Amino acid sequence: MTKKIIIVVCAVVCCLLTFVACDEEKTTDEILLDSVSSRQTACYTGAAEEFDVTLTTLSQEEAFIADGKVGNVVTRTTLVVKPAAAEDAQYTFSLESESGKIEGALSKNVLGSAYIADIADLSAIGNPSTLVITKGSGEDAAQYAIELSDRMADVINSEEAVKTAYDYYKQQIDAEIASEDGWQREIFVRYVNDRKDAESKYYWYVSFVADRNDDMSVLIDPVTKEIVNSRVRP
Repeated sequence: MTKKIIIVVCAVVCCLLTFVACDEEKTTDEILLDSVSSRQTACYTGAAEEFDVTLTTLSQEEAFIADGKVGNVVTRTTLVVKPAAAEDAQYTFSLESESGKIEGALSKNVLGSAYIADIADLSAIGNPSTLVITKGSGEDAAQYAIELSDRMADVINSEEAVKTAYDYYKQQIDAEIASEDGWQREIFVRYVNDRKDAESKYYWYVSFVADRNDDMSVLIDPVTKEIVNSRVRP
């Protein structure tokens, strides 16, 4: 009986050592990618005399908290339509591609003059090419067709952006990963531009976040991979 107990204990210890070994074998790239709690994966824009349009897909924590940990991640696609003139109106939309279309209503944003809509599954139609906005209804309805541009075409992807940011902060990141406490940061990866200028250049923003007051971030040119700005807090 004692011999059986010893065998069982040895088996359990072996399993635990195996799990620990597997965890230790995780590469730095794997550690960092597992730490991404907010990642933008799509960005389309369009403009006409009457409207500016942005369509984005973002995968991030359901309860978005800057605490260094990755919570439950959900994916959300949002259509934002900004009329040139602020007004209260009834708007519907048709988001179209070669594979199909998605239709729905736009709702006035609580803040500002924009109208927004959540898109349940953008992948259902592939890459959207045209947005048709309908203002009003019936005989008085007016339609506006806006061509969409994929702002993430021909640029580095989010994983390459994280790798570029890691290379910039490599010494500090490697030291934190090897420390007694281990890696205690989450990573935000966003594709951003000047919100006040719809036609302004886009950049990758990557931030390694421990909490609201402790982060390392960079702004990356998405074509050349040049670091154009950086910040460390505290």
